[in-house]
Amino acid sequence: MKKIYTFLSVGLVLLLCTACPGPDNHSGDKPDVTIQTYKVSIDSVSTANAPALQSFAHATSGADWLLFAGRTNQDSLIGGLHNLSANYADKSFIPRSYNQNIYAYNLAEDKVSSINYTSFLDDLKVNLCKDPSSEMCQSLSNGDYDFTSIFVNSNPLVTQDDNGYLYVIGGYGPKSFEYFEETPNWKNDTTATDKKKQEYITYNQVARLNIASMIKLAKKQTLSDAEWSDVFRYDTATALVSTGGEVFKMGATFYVAGGHNFTSNSQKYLDAVYPFSVSPSETTISLGVSVSTPISDVSDPTDSVADNNSIFRRRDGPVVPSMYYNETYKKMEQSLTFYGGVFKPGEDLQAWNDALYVHPDWATGNKLYTNDTAYNQNNYNVYACGNFVGFDSDTNLLHTFLLGGIGDGKPSSALSGFSNTGLHITMDVQKQPMQSAIVDTLKNVFGNTSNFYGAESILIKNESSIFSKVPYEVNGKKIMENTEIIDLKTTIGTKSEIVIGHIYGGIESYESNPGTYGKGKSAASNRVWQVTLTKE
Repeated sequence: MKKIYTFLSVGLVLLLCTACPGPDNHSGDKPDVTIQTYKVSIDSVSTANAPALQSFAHATSGADWLLFAGRTNQDSLIGGLHNLSANYADKSFIPRSYNQNIYAYNLAEDKVSSINYTSFLDDLKVNLCKDPSSEMCQSLSNGDYDFTSIFVNSNPLVTQDDNGYLYVIGGYGPKSFEYFEETPNWKNDTTATDKKKQEYITYNQVARLNIASMIKLAKKQTLSDAEWSDVFRYDTATALVSTGGEVFKMGATFYVAGGHNFTSNSQKYLDAVYPFSVSPSETTISLGVSVSTPISDVSDPTDSVADNNSIFRRRDGPVVPSMYYNETYKKMEQSLTFYGGVFKPGEDLQAWNDALYVHPDWATGNKLYTNDTAYNQNNYNVYACGNFVGFDSDTNLLHTFLLGGIGDGKPSSALSGFSNTGLHITMDVQKQPMQSAIVDTLKNVFGNTSNFYGAESILIKNESSIFSKVPYEVNGKKIMENTEIIDLKTTIGTKSEIVIGHIYGGIESYESNPGTYGKGKSAASNRVWQVTLTKE
C-alpha cells in the first residue's frame, strides 16, 4: 500500500518473534522449516478530521469506514473513562457524551461526512412507507421498538460479514431517549420529574445494516428503492442482552462471546457463549433471530448463581478469532479465544489471566471449550484493545497481537492501570490440548509519549490483507469461507513488509489511573496509528 500519509515522529519498531517451533508432520520427523522473524512498527498518522470515538460500532467498505454509536467528547472532554465513583444511574455515563452521528470516514483523504441518526430514522420511515399498507411499512411501525438505541449506545457487539452487512448487538445507554432528547442540559438538571427516564440499561437489540448503503447516506447520497428496502433489519433477543462482549460469525452461525447485562443498579454476566442464526425477511424488517443452546461450564448461565461459579464470567477483555486443526475430521476449523477480561467473582476487582478457547465444532471431554490454566497474561492487556491475529502456515503458529490499553502488569488484585504495553502471543494450531504462550512483552508500543492509548480502540485491517480460509458446508455445498485471521504467508508474500491496518479511536488517558473523564484525566480519542508488519 502506498504510504501517502503524513507521519509524526513515533515510528517504534518491535522485535516480535525470535524462535518459533515448526509443525509436527506426524511421521516422527520434523520438516525443515525456515523460522520467520516478525517485526511490528506503529506510526502515528497525522489526521485532522477523524471523529473522536470510543466503544463504537464500525465497519468498512472499500476505503471508507462506517462509524456510529459510542461515546465522544463534548463539554470539556466527557468521553474517556467513565466516572468510577459516580452514581451509575445518571452521573457516571453522561448522556451528552453519547455520539449521535453516523460517520463515513476516508483515512487516505482524511475526509469525514456525517448525518444525525434522527435523519436516518426519519428517512427510513419515509422511504419504507411510500405505501403505508405495505408489509414493510407495517413491520416498521409494529411493536414497541426504539431504534434510537442502535445508534446512540456505548460498547455494542459488532461484526461484519462477507456479504457487506454489519451486525450490531446489545450495547449500553439511557433507558429513555425521550428524556435524553428533550433535556440536553443534563449538567444542571438534578430534579427530573421521572427518575426512571434517567436509568441506564443494556439493550436487547439485534440489527443488521447494509454497510455500503449506510456510507452513502452518511455522505448524503441518494439510495434507490431497492437499497432502502435492504438497508435495515431488526430483532430482539433476551438471551443476547450484552455489553462489553464480542460477536463472531463462523459459517452460518454467529457467536456472542461474554459481556454482561448491566443496568443502573444491577449486573448479570452472560457466563456463556451464545450461538444464534438469522433468517432475514425480504418483505419486512424482521431479522429472524434464533438463539441456540449456550456454550458454558454451568448448566444454567442465566441463573444469578452462575456469576459466582463460571469461568465464562468475562467482559471487556480481548476476545479474538482463532483456529485449530481438527484431527478427527482432518481440517482446520474456526474457534474464538478469551485472553484476559474482567472480573473474577468477588469484591477485589481481579482480572482473568488464563486463556479460554471455545471450539463449537469439536467436543473434548464433552466440552466445547478448553480452559488453558497454564497460560498467564500477567495482568497485561486485560481490557479490550486494538489487536489482530495472523496465521503462519510454515510453522502452524497463530500470532495474536494485543496493543496497549488497560493492564499494567502489576501483580495486584486492584483494578489495573492504563499502559502502552503490548503482547505477542502464539499458539500451535496442531497441538492438543490447545495452549498459548507469550513470545514477547512489548513496551511503549505507541512510542515515547506520556499519554496512554489502545483501550477500546479498534484495529481496522487494510484492504490488501488476505484472510485465512476454512471449509464449510452450506446447503450441501462445500465452500471456503474467509476467517478474521490474516494469512501471513500469502499477505506478505515476497514483500518484506505490509501495512496490516490502522488502530483507531478508543480512550486516550492522561494518567495511568485517571478514575474519570475530563481535562487531565481521559477522553475519547481520534488518533490513528498505522500498523506495519515486517518479515525477516
